[in-house]
Amino acid sequence: MLECAYWPRVMDRKLLKILHTSDVHIGSDTYPREALEGLEKVLSMADSLAVDALLIAGDLFDRATVPNKTVQYVFSSLSSLKCPVVVLPGNHDTLLTSDSFEQASGQSGVNVIRDPAGEMLTFKGLTLSVWGRPVYQHVPSFHPIGQLPARPDKGWYIAIGHGIVLDSSSFEDRGSPISHEELAKADCDYIALGHTHVFRDVTKGKASAFYSGAPSGGQEKTVALVNLDPANGVTTQRLRVS
Repeated sequence: MLECAYWPRVMDRKLLKILHTSDVHIGSDTYPREALEGLEKVLSMADSLAVDALLIAGDLFDRATVPNKTVQYVFSSLSSLKCPVVVLPGNHDTLLTSDSFEQASGQSGVNVIRDPAGEMLTFKGLTLSVWGRPVYQHVPSFHPIGQLPARPDKGWYIAIGHGIVLDSSSFEDRGSPISHEELAKADCDYIALGHTHVFRDVTKGKASAFYSGAPSGGQEKTVALVNLDPANGVTTQRLRVS
C-alpha cells in the first residue's frame, strides 16, 4: 500500500468530525450569563453537526469559586451529548482541585485530563487517541506540549494544550509557552489549543495546529470544526457561534 509520511492509513482510521472549543470561562464576573450561553450554543452545535467528540482546550471555568450547582449543571450538560467529551484544565481552572469538580467530572462520557505529567485517552471505537497536560502551574517552565509522547501504533492522534505560542522574544517570560519548534516536531495529526481567544492557525509542521477561539467574551465568538479524513488528511474550519 502506498503511504505518505503523515497521512493516515485508511485501514487504521475512521472518518471523524471533532468540535474544538476553549476558554468558555464559566463563572466569569465580566460575562457570567454569556459564558453559560456560549457553552449551551457549543453543545447545540455538537448535536446538530453530529460530531464524534468534543474537545475543550482549557479554561472551561474562570475561577475556583464557581457555585457547586453551576459545576453540576455544566457537567450534566456535557454528559448529555451523544459523543465523548475531553476537558483539559487551563490556567483559570483551579477548580480542578476542588471536591465539586471531582464529583461532577465523574459524569458519563466526560473525560477530564488531570495527571500533572500528562495523560493519554484512547477511544478505540473512534480510532482516536488524545493526549494533554493540565496547567497546574502557569509558569515559563511549564510547556503544554513539550513532552508529547510518541504516536500510538494505530489511529488518529490529537494533542490538546493550553498556552501561548511564542511568536516573539517578548513572550519568553510568559507562562505555559509553546514554541515553534515544539509545534514543528509534534508527531500527531492535530493540536487543539486554548488560551488565545481568537481563532488562529499556528501550524508549523506536519500536524495541523489551531486555536479555536472562544464561544463567549468580547471578541468574535468561534469554534473549530476538525475533519479527520483517512483519504484527504486533516482540515479545520472556523465556525461562528451565534
